Amino acid sequence: MAVIEKRERKDGIKYRAKVRIHGFPTQEKTFDKISEAKIWAQQVESSIRKGEFLNVVKEAKKHNLSEVIARYRLEVLPNKALNTQRMENTYLKYWERELGEYALSYIDPQTISLKLTELKSSGDSRIKAIPDNPIPPQRLKSAKTIKHYRDHLEILFNNAKQWGWAGTSPLTQIQGPKRINNARTRYLDDSERESLLKACQSSPNKQLYPIVIFALSTGARLNEILKLTLNDVSLKNGQAILRETKNGETRTIPITSHLKDILEPHILWVKEQYSLQAHALKNQYLFPRTDGLAPIDIRKAWENARTKAEIQDFRFHDLRHSAASYLAMNGATLLEIAAVLGHKTLQMVKRYSHLSESHTANIVSKMNNTIFRTNS
Repeated sequence: MAVIEKRERKDGIKYRAKVRIHGFPTQEKTFDKISEAKIWAQQVESSIRKGEFLNVVKEAKKHNLSEVIARYRLEVLPNKALNTQRMENTYLKYWERELGEYALSYIDPQTISLKLTELKSSGDSRIKAIPDNPIPPQRLKSAKTIKHYRDHLEILFNNAKQWGWAGTSPLTQIQGPKRINNARTRYLDDSERESLLKACQSSPNKQLYPIVIFALSTGARLNEILKLTLNDVSLKNGQAILRETKNGETRTIPITSHLKDILEPHILWVKEQYSLQAHALKNQYLFPRTDGLAPIDIRKAWENARTKAEIQDFRFHDLRHSAASYLAMNGATLLEIAAVLGHKTLQMVKRYSHLSESHTANIVSKMNNTIFRTNS
């Protein structure tokens, strides 16, 4: 904001204009007339807010987006949860590839809008073509995904501004949608579930079936399941500890008797595989790849099993939706579903409310039929 101070001096009255904007050094100048002071203050404040102030322009031309990303990775990203770091790196890699060589001063709203449009039409990279699939899945990136890319670029510009490398973010002229509803309640019906489990059980990848059973039984995310080590699982206590969850918090989940029956022989097999390793490994994964150094990659096996089961429009993450839907249909409250899935609020599980309400209606109907039939 601008402030005009009246000063009485030996040579007469003077007017000192001061402009203070957060993140910028105070600018000041003295004038003989108050009108001149006001005009100067307005011009300086306007220039600063538009990012056209001399020092900012100089810095914005000096630094490109790759430098911002490098500093962000060094100073900001390490303070976030590991899952958040992995997610953000996806966005950072994209913007570094597309605009990394651009000086900050040359990244304008038009350029950003063009990149976001291209990104949307590029399709969802998580959906891969499967050989011999007569109907290859096709889906554009969702509005929510595009918003994530846009918002992370804005985060980069906001940090650049804090570091004195840029002025007003060009993203202020590119408004993302205020409300996005990407909620899915796609879940397997009885026939689909039977077909999928049969396909997984007959898969050449012998770890696919227990992983899918684990997801359906617990509602855990794939990344949470694959990060499990043998030490995280206690069949005796009937529980598993998820240490690298999406929100960065540790969560304990129950292991049901059916899942226990599946895991017992699997764990024996995994321990045998690790015993054959030349050197003892610190992290022994529950679902390891061949060398035991990292979790297994089941993407190809999953896609083949899904194709064999002739199930369309179904992602691995939808197993989590399936587990939540089955909970709702079996009488679980939204609070209970949120606890199982590891959500801190009920907002994310409201999508299952209609299934829970349907179950509640059936219970009330059965109760009424019973008491009124008895009294008649």
